[in-house]
This record gives sequence, C-alpha cells and structure tokens, in this order.
Amino acid sequence: MNPEKWVFNLLLPFLFIRFCTSTDTLTPTQFIKDGDVLVSSGETFALGFFSPGNSSRRYVGIWYNKISEQTVVWVANRDCPINGTSGVLSLSRDGNLVIYDNTQNRTAWQTHASVVSYSARLLDSGNLVLFQGDSGSGGVVWQSFDHPTNTLLPNMKHGLDRRTGLEWFLTSWKSRDDPGTGEYSYRVEPNEFPQLILFKGSTRVWRIPSWLKPRRTAEAETTASSILNATYVNNRDQVYAFYTPINASTLLTTFVDELGSLKLLTWVGKWVEFYSVPGDQCAAYGRCGAYGYCDSNNRQDFECTCLPGYEPRSAEEWYLRDASGGCIKERKALSMCGNGEGFVKVVDAIIPDTSKARLLMSLSVHECKDECLRNCSCLAYASEAEGGERAKCITWYENLMDVRKFVRRFPVGGLDLYVRVDAVELGQRMKSRRIMQKKVVVVVTSVVLTSLLFIILVCWLVMKKRRRGIDIQGSDEEKIELPIFDMVTIVGATNNFSNTNKIGEGGFGFVYKAWKLWIDGKAFELIDPVMEGSFSMSKVLRCIQIGLLCVQKCPEDRPTMSSVVLMLVSDIVTLPQPKQPGFYIERSSKETHERSPSQSSSSINEVTMTQLEAR
Repeated sequence: MNPEKWVFNLLLPFLFIRFCTSTDTLTPTQFIKDGDVLVSSGETFALGFFSPGNSSRRYVGIWYNKISEQTVVWVANRDCPINGTSGVLSLSRDGNLVIYDNTQNRTAWQTHASVVSYSARLLDSGNLVLFQGDSGSGGVVWQSFDHPTNTLLPNMKHGLDRRTGLEWFLTSWKSRDDPGTGEYSYRVEPNEFPQLILFKGSTRVWRIPSWLKPRRTAEAETTASSILNATYVNNRDQVYAFYTPINASTLLTTFVDELGSLKLLTWVGKWVEFYSVPGDQCAAYGRCGAYGYCDSNNRQDFECTCLPGYEPRSAEEWYLRDASGGCIKERKALSMCGNGEGFVKVVDAIIPDTSKARLLMSLSVHECKDECLRNCSCLAYASEAEGGERAKCITWYENLMDVRKFVRRFPVGGLDLYVRVDAVELGQRMKSRRIMQKKVVVVVTSVVLTSLLFIILVCWLVMKKRRRGIDIQGSDEEKIELPIFDMVTIVGATNNFSNTNKIGEGGFGFVYKAWKLWIDGKAFELIDPVMEGSFSMSKVLRCIQIGLLCVQKCPEDRPTMSSVVLMLVSDIVTLPQPKQPGFYIERSSKETHERSPSQSSSSINEVTMTQLEAR
C-alpha cells in the first residue's frame, strides 16, 4: 500500500475528534488539526499551524505564546507548505512526527528518527522532543533543537557534533511571507580556533572569533554581557556555542533575517533590538583586504589603513576608497630573518581570520612571542594570557584578513595583535615615535603658554573694565597680585590642552579643593579678602565657575576657547554646573611609595599603534 495513503487511512478514525489544546504532549492516539495547538507547561511557547506575513499558505511552527506579536522561532515544513486548512500533525505508527496534507493526499514533512517514539512534547524552552517512553519518559529520539531554522533560542547549541556530523546552524527565511530556506546562513567554522561566520551562499559576510576569553575590562563594557552569558565548547567530540539569559525571566531571541542581518532581541512589551550585525562598514568581511586594518571610528578619513610594515597594493584604488586589493609588504630593503626583527602591537583588535591559524595551549605572552619569532614564516601572534599567566596562543602564517578595531558589542573581547616587522621597519617606527613625542611636548607647551597669556589678558581687561574710577596706588615695594579666581581660570585653560594625571600639593590639588568648595556652596572662601568690595560677588563667582568648567573630567564637557571668551565678556550666557576635575586621582601614601620608575618600562621590540586627536 502507498505509505501516504496508509497514513491517511490511519488518521481517518480520528478526523472528527477535536484535540485538547491545554496539553503539551502528543501521543499516537492524538493528532493536531489546523486550529489546534500544543502549549508548553509554563505557557511560554505554542505549536500549531500558522500563515506568515501576508501569505495564505499553512505551516506548522513554534512561536512565543503569551506575547502580543506572533514571533515564530521554528518551522517544520518550511520548504513544503500546505494550501488551505486541511493539514494534520500526528505521530505515525513507526514513531515519527508527520504533517499530512489531506487535500493533496501527500506527506508534507516528517521526522526520520531511527528509534520508535511514543510521545512528542513541547518543552518550555521551545524545544519539540520525541521520547521513547510515554509521557516524556525514556530517552530523546529526536528534537527540534537539532534542526534549527532561522532562530537560536537560549540553551540551543550552535556548532558541530564531530562524532555524528550533525551541524547546528541557522538559515534565513526567503522573505517575511515565506519561511523557506533562504540564502543566508550562520555557522560555526570548526578549525583549530573556531569562529562564528555569517554566509551569503558560500561568501563570508561577517565573522567573529568567539572562542576568546573575554578580558575583564572588555567584558564589563560589552553591551551583550549585561543580559546574557555565552558559553563556548571545543573538544574532541563537539564544538558549539550557546547562550543563557542572566535573568531567567528575560525573553531573548537571536535570528538571521531575510536581509542577512544577525540580530539579538529582548522583549520589554515589544521586541527591542540589542544589536544587529553587520553594523557598520568595518563589520563587512575583509573590508580592507589582506593585511588591511579597519577602524570605523576614523570618520574624518578613510576607515582602512594597512597593518604595520605594509602599504596599499594600489595607491590609486585606495585614493578612490577601494581597499579590496589589500596591502603588501612595504618596498624596502628587508633585513634577514633572525636579524633584529620584532613586533608592532595593534591594540584591542578583532584578530584576523583564524581559518588557517595555529593554536598553542598554555603559553605565556613571552613564550607566544618567542614561538612566532623563531619561525620565519610566522606573520603575527595574539595571546589570551595576561600578566604572568599561561593561556591560548594564536599564530598566523598566511594572509592576515579581516583585522578591525574591536567594537564592544558582543560578549567577547578584543586582543592585542602583534604584527611581525623587520629590523628596518622596527627602527623607523621607534625613531618616529620618539620624534612624535617630542613634537607633542613642544606643541602642547606652546598652546598652553599661548592660552595662559590669552586668559590673563582677557581677565585683566575684565578686571580693568569693572574697576573704572578706582585708583590703585602704591610704592615700588607694594605688589598688586592677580586675584585667585583668575588663577582658577588659567589652570582650567591649561587642562583643555594637557590631560596630565600628576598631582602636587598645590596647583592641581588646589583646583580640586576649589571644586569641592564650589559643590559645597562655599566658593566665596576662594576670594582674596583684599578684593572684597572691589567687584560684584556674582562676577567673581562666575569667573570661578568658568575655570572649573575648563577642568572637567570628560573633554567633551569642557568649553572651547571661543566659548570661554564669550563666557567672560557676557553675563547673559547661562553656565552649566561644573563636574569633577579630570586629573584628580586619590592615592594612598603606601601606593605612592611603592611605585617605581621600572613599572612604566616597555619592551624595545613592541610598538603600540596610537592616534593623536586634538580636543
């Protein structure tokens, strides 16, 4: 007998029996018609027939049960829909779930379990499971979590079972109206150092090396870490990732949409997007080509630069903002391997594509560097080790592809990448760094001195204007001192151009004292008694306030020089309340005595890439 007709005949006795919608379990004596649902025990998820978007075609899916916006997280017959409401879901005699189309007398979808099951249950995790025993007892025969569609739910594996070849990965819908298998997929690449990759067909769209141990600082600042914990497993049998919400009551969902974006959403009365990737121009895989480096924060210039020791392959293409050709070794006389070459540090980077990288376990930072240095083919290395600990060491011997500035978006951290350069390049970089440091000192000093003179002149003019008709006389031995509020303004102007953290007993220590008096409402204690009655108290306090505004911790909070002038000469401009000075750091006397000059020393063959930006 035709198996499809056999299934249909099996269902005939039950066609007029209405399925109870309050249960979470389906047995061989029950079935679900279009309009019936299974509801998980905690009523978080429901299973039944649905039509997506504006489509009239019917699918069996799982969706969130109690939220106002129907959100489907799994679809059974995604590539074989049913026209009309004649579909039936049941357990066949051999223990497989079957979706049967009564109108066309065909099987639209079925599981292929190798062991007979006796019940199917929808769990409160959103997982539909076939069990060997009745009422959920016995082992698991089949589960929907092993066959994801476009959504990754909490505790759902994403990766590969090396023993069976079973792969857990996401595929997008074709459109909002069609849940059929789309062209985007989100997979784990199970190499020596696994990474998560978003594909369009076979083309890489986006990549993240998620098997990194998050740094303490990065973990605290990463957005996703505030709502979820991510776990990464890589052993002989399996390689996979999964996530769990920090708050068990929080509804989270990760999915690949039909346009190729990977999104994390959380429910707060509506779905709120926590992140979406690719999110900027640097997130696109290989944006700056081989040996290129992408920094989306470089807004005024091209986001692409070359890694240390490399230059654009085509200067003309880079001038036209096309970096797809990548970079090549700089055209210089290269020194021989083992003749003084070293590494230049690229701080806090998304490390290069690890498809062909090598992984060494339990090495210190110095051991990782030595491992790369002794092999002339090693192009770069990165280490998870911090301080004197031992951890993973990753080394690269081929194209350094898709290196970019770390963006604190995922629950993973960036690493410092050490790029190999020859002795000539290393020497030039160290020389350039010393020259740059000298230039910075000269420029800052010049600007500070100019600003001091400017502020003193403005304050003197303001004082002179306010003291018309007052005749100040005195002998040659008498001194007329600049009022103390002008000194606050001067120190404030200085801090606009120098962000030093050095604190003396006076000077910057006085500025902090001035700020404390201000917030305590005692700023008048700063005024020299000889000035009493010479100026309006409100004018004096205004000058103090302007000075304190100039020394605030965040540079963006500090006024520009033109703003300072306007504040000094105009009483109309409303002034904000000054925040804490940025250069005040309390240190214990013990810490001060224990600090030694050796703590600030650095290796001669490690150069940090930095970018100087003016206020």
